[in-house]
Amino acid sequence: MADLSSKISTTTRVAELAAIVGAMLLAHVLHPTGDPSSLAISALVGAIIYSFAAELTGAYGELRLRPFIIEARRVLGAWTLTFLCLVLMSWVVKYTAIFSRLQIGLWAVIGATMLLASRWGIRKLLCIYRRQGKNQRQAVLIGAGNLAQQWVQTVNTYPELGLMPTAAFDDDPAKIGGTCQGVPVLDHCDRALQYVNQHRIPMVFIALPMHAEKRLHHILNQFLNSPANLYIIPDIFTFQLANLNAFQVGNTPIIALSASSRSTRKEFLKRTEDLLFGLVALLFASPLMLCIALCIKLDSRGPVFFRQWRYGLGGEQIKVWKFRTMSVTEDGHNFQQATQNDHRVTRLGALLRRTSLDELPQLFNVLEGTMSLVGPRPHAVAHDEQFRTVLPGYMWRLKIKPGITGWAQVNGWRGETDTVGKMQNRVQHDLFYIENWSLTLDIKILWLTIWRGFMHENAY
Repeated sequence: MADLSSKISTTTRVAELAAIVGAMLLAHVLHPTGDPSSLAISALVGAIIYSFAAELTGAYGELRLRPFIIEARRVLGAWTLTFLCLVLMSWVVKYTAIFSRLQIGLWAVIGATMLLASRWGIRKLLCIYRRQGKNQRQAVLIGAGNLAQQWVQTVNTYPELGLMPTAAFDDDPAKIGGTCQGVPVLDHCDRALQYVNQHRIPMVFIALPMHAEKRLHHILNQFLNSPANLYIIPDIFTFQLANLNAFQVGNTPIIALSASSRSTRKEFLKRTEDLLFGLVALLFASPLMLCIALCIKLDSRGPVFFRQWRYGLGGEQIKVWKFRTMSVTEDGHNFQQATQNDHRVTRLGALLRRTSLDELPQLFNVLEGTMSLVGPRPHAVAHDEQFRTVLPGYMWRLKIKPGITGWAQVNGWRGETDTVGKMQNRVQHDLFYIENWSLTLDIKILWLTIWRGFMHENAY
């Protein structure tokens, strides 16, 4: 195992050296200027500096339990630090004049790409090795309850982690001698330290219930005398979670259980998508909207548009635009959702609701920024107040902007929600969308909305 780990470390370093030098070579091919020998020396110096910078950023640390995004950030951080050092060194020795800015820029971009590609390739090779039982890390569990069982199931589900739980320890006499998802429970927790040191186990996972605080402190004090890496699996999975993440403020660790998944980058991409696609959609839909507006005036008395209060981002109330489809404009706590053969729905309104064309004016909401093209469908305020009391996590839908269409709608959960079960299915799809948002997913939803058509049997 140690032999293989050493080979992996060496392979990673050699691959990154080749990536940095190869990136400079490719930059010179694309923009052939400057002295090749000077460029080669610069590339080698950059590779040496990068090796130190990668140690500094933790890019060569134990990353098997971390997602690739963490590894990528550390690699890019090391590469950025390398360039800053090279620029400073060139300025000090007055060596900058021999380099082309375009060539150096190409080196920076190509180098970053090749470094990430080499790391990704090595990670994929390691996944293959670990699925074959190679490059495994032995691990010990302290605790053999539900939390430990869940962790063993996770390890078995993701063999690419390369973890091999060999033993578990628990203070419950009924568990000792049995197994925890196939892992033998050997003895009381106090005996874990001796086993770990004797067998040189590199990883220990503490999976104790939340109420065992004193026991946890005792175990942590014991393992101060062990070189094993210690991990705590927090007993928080009995709660419903959204966007779980951990971070540190000063010296205080914090675990966010239901924090917003929004970020400046995501908001910028989402807003750009809404403006570009929203303007295009409005351009193509304008003739149809004008025709619908004229038909509404001819079909029944009343305004063309209907604006209703709904909850938007963060629970802020917004006015949502719709074409009027009813003979009444209910918008209070006694609001009644439209049902099949509802007498309040006009003749034209029935067609508009069936085809979802009554939602087209919400493109104005998208352009003004109160809604998005894709997101959880906004419900009437009265409905939100009703369902928030019976569906845990219901209001987490408000962590992003509501949308004209959404993941729930393209999966068949649209129209009347006359039961808690129907609304629960819709909410589950909305929360999945929030947790897994990407531009690719948005484009997929928009495509499915168009491909499957706007009509649905539940829309009335």
